[in-house]
Parts: sequence; C-alpha cells; structure tokens
Amino acid sequence: MEHDSFIRRGLMHFEKLMLAAVLCIAVSGCARTSNDVATSLPIHWTADKRVVLVDPDVELSELTFGGVAMLRADWTSKGRDLIKADIASFLRGKGIASVSADRISDRREAQLVKLHNALGRSIEVNLKEAWPTKKNNFDWTLGPGAAILRDRHHADYGLFVFVRDSYSSDTRKALALLTMTPTGAMQSGFASLVDLRNGRVVWYNRLDNAYGGLRDEKSAAETVRHLLDGMPL
Repeated sequence: MEHDSFIRRGLMHFEKLMLAAVLCIAVSGCARTSNDVATSLPIHWTADKRVVLVDPDVELSELTFGGVAMLRADWTSKGRDLIKADIASFLRGKGIASVSADRISDRREAQLVKLHNALGRSIEVNLKEAWPTKKNNFDWTLGPGAAILRDRHHADYGLFVFVRDSYSSDTRKALALLTMTPTGAMQSGFASLVDLRNGRVVWYNRLDNAYGGLRDEKSAAETVRHLLDGMPL
C-alpha cells in the first residue's frame, strides 16, 4: 500500500510538471511578437496610383529532434499562397489598387528580390543596433533598377515581403515538454514598400514572432496583419 501511494504521488508530481511545461511554452510563445517600423518621407497617395506585390520570398521548415531546420516544400507553397491572398485582401480593404508579380522569372526582377532581401537584413541590423548615422536618416534604396517593375506592371510602389517560419516536429515538442524549454520554433520576416520611380524604401517593418503561423488561413491573416502594421497607405 505504501509503495502504491508513493507511485501515485510520483505520477501526480509528473503530471504537474508536464502541465507547468505546457504553460511555460505556451506563455513564452504568446508573449513574443515584436514590430519595428521605419519610414522616411510621407507618402502622398492618390486614387490613380497602384501597388505591385512582388512574389513573396517565403520558406517554411520543420525543426527535427536535434533542432535542424528541414525545408518543407508543401508548407512553403501553401504559406506563400496564403500570404499573397491575405495581402491582396488587406489592400482591397483599404481601397488600394494592386497587381501581383507572380513567380518571377525575369533575371532583373529576380536580382531586385535578392537585393531587397540583403537590404532588408541590413535595415534589420540598423533597427536592432540603432546606428547613430542611420537613426534619423532613413535613406535605404534598391536603386534605379526598381523602375523595371514600374514599367512592366504600371505600378507606382512595390511591396516586397520576406518571411521564414519554422515548426517543431512531434519529437522535438516531446523533448521541450520533458526539459521544460521552448521548442525553438520561430517566425521572422520583413516587408518593404518601395517607390518605383527611384528605388527608395519609403516604409519597412520587421517582424519577430514566436507564436506565428502560415499553415492555415487564420494564422496567416494574423501574420500579415503584423507584417503590414503601420504601412502608410
């Protein structure tokens, strides 16, 4: 009897630890969503202007037991489609005319996407480090080459989006429960609005989210809401 009582107490203690672990992981996820918005000159928007949504650079990965990120092509394709649909819906809701530049194959446009990704990371470092020379001098640009998007899509501004999203495998979730630590899954990205006349980045927003998602419509819509928070259109 005493032995059985000891086992029962041990099981109850283990259940409490598991519950505490679940709450710890859940709370740590919910509490970490941050945005950093940077803008330059005000945008003088008129009804005859249009935005081109450049095909979003999106990747979704699964974290293995050992923490290695394995790219999931099926999740990536769905996540990209959801982001594009939600951004188009967001712009329609604001009465903004837009066009989508799907599956970029033109070499010059592809180079612009790569340049934006590199530039976006530079801006991200600037926001984190608060470099004195850039603090009140937001003068980032993609250069005059951005005009190709204006000419091809008859648009005034280009919206560039970069997102990386990861999800933990079941085995990694089990490890997190046993060790009472976060899974390590993370969502990060940034969006930029570019004046296609001169290539200047007129708005930029960085997103870090430990509780984001792109595999279902509701989560994707929430991600887009955070990503486009503060866009001056």
